[in-house]
Amino acid sequence: MDYAYFKNIIFYFCTFYDAIRTMLPAGLWFQSRQRFSLTEDRSWKDKTIRKDGALAVLQLLENLGGEGKEENLSSLGLEEKVQEEALAYLLRKKWLSAETDLLRRIGDKTEKIATLAASPEEAMEYASHRPKSAVMQKNVLELMCSVGSAAVKEICYFTGASMPTINRLEKLGYLRLSERPVLRCREIRPVKLDGPLILNPDQSQCFEGLSGQMDLQEPGVALLYGVTGSGKTSVYIKLIQKCLENGKAAMLLVPEIALTPQLLGLMAAYFGDRVAVLHSSLGAGERYDQWKRVRSGEAKVVVGTRSAVFAPCTDPGLIILDEEQEHSYKSENPPRYSAKEVAIWRGAKEQALVLLGSATPSIESMYRAKSGAYRLYTLKERYNGKPLPAVEIVDMREELKMGNDLSLSVPLRHALMDTRDAGKQTILLLNRRGNSRALVCVDCRETPECPRCSVRLTYHSANNRLMCHYCGYSQPVTERCPTCGGPLKTIGTGTQKVQTELNQLFPEMEVDRMDADTISAVNTHEKILDHFQKEKVPVLIGTQMV
Repeated sequence: MDYAYFKNIIFYFCTFYDAIRTMLPAGLWFQSRQRFSLTEDRSWKDKTIRKDGALAVLQLLENLGGEGKEENLSSLGLEEKVQEEALAYLLRKKWLSAETDLLRRIGDKTEKIATLAASPEEAMEYASHRPKSAVMQKNVLELMCSVGSAAVKEICYFTGASMPTINRLEKLGYLRLSERPVLRCREIRPVKLDGPLILNPDQSQCFEGLSGQMDLQEPGVALLYGVTGSGKTSVYIKLIQKCLENGKAAMLLVPEIALTPQLLGLMAAYFGDRVAVLHSSLGAGERYDQWKRVRSGEAKVVVGTRSAVFAPCTDPGLIILDEEQEHSYKSENPPRYSAKEVAIWRGAKEQALVLLGSATPSIESMYRAKSGAYRLYTLKERYNGKPLPAVEIVDMREELKMGNDLSLSVPLRHALMDTRDAGKQTILLLNRRGNSRALVCVDCRETPECPRCSVRLTYHSANNRLMCHYCGYSQPVTERCPTCGGPLKTIGTGTQKVQTELNQLFPEMEVDRMDADTISAVNTHEKILDHFQKEKVPVLIGTQMV
């Protein structure tokens, strides 16, 4: 082992296998499947086999024709340990042989294509002499004479024919069948643009500076520091346009999956089908196909979360990290990499500009920009000179003195009512999901902790359990303190608790919630946001993902 290998283990605490597995989509991974076969030695039929499960395995394989797969053995209902010991026993006795097959977890999806193999005149001549019993053959040939080539699925749909009809025409030499790869990529709906993208003077100045830096032999790293609403995204789009004009690819990374639908719609409006999306919420097949589009060069603009930094772009010229200060750019699972560090390393290797954008940059990024390690570009005003929203700080201790023990202050309640009466919507942001931060014993002040992580367990009222938001450990809520037997009291506030209070205060008002507890494979970010937008739900409450 060389120094690089030890450095990889010590610095990132992972092996090369872990690192490569992080960079490649799950569709490229292989899984092993064992196949068992009976040997020519059938002496076991004349012997008494006392090993638990061994005879059942042999009889099952014999019924299957002498060979079976690992999953076939599950029908026996044997315990895992019993099955393993039985197989090991049979292999030692050489009554059984085993082979291991390596199978791709996700294969390439294809569709069957039919092409007219004869001349239209010859095909129509054959179709015109078909008896009434072969009307489907006639319908298929008439359609193929007009289109020449089509997917078999579509031919069957429009003519009512079945696969035996298609196969019969292939045998007769009138059709030629082939396979065509199909990409499992959902359609990206572009947003409607108001007009051409026009930059204001501040944006133009930043764009010109970044554009010149991108043309350098070693572009390095730049920090775009702009207040909220200053139009950083417009600068990103202009830079991506220039990058594509130069024949290079671009990557735009965002901290949360919830941000990708809006960005995708905007990117699709400007760059069409050259946009690919990569994030963990995609299905394995779809993510693999998006990865293939990027690798082949078909997709030149990659939008995604931190894992998209490993996208196999051909000749990248620009890597953008929006909201670069967010902690979600750091992976908490092995290998514990930082997407920002990977992007900077990759930019240096591929002579690509790495652009960090934020309204609240991290301390280290701003320090490096001020000290000259990064180039600093600033957008001091909001686009079109719009003022920043007013901020009001409410002292919840004073609210408590006035008798308000809820999480919602009186000014906030009034603002919610005014906004609802005006026909507008409200978004409430809270940095904690669940009902309450924790349970505490009134007598001994002890709080239940996670036995694995030594952090306080968060109380969830929906299932009446205490859960660890780091490792997923959970346990039911006890009626009394397990240490001293005293009463337990909830402390702190989570999104679930605020939603309950809103439903009590405004029972007629609909409230949506978006956090890790409400998001699932079926109830996605897009679905919740789409419902909030189209149904004009008065209030959306959630964690950072809103």
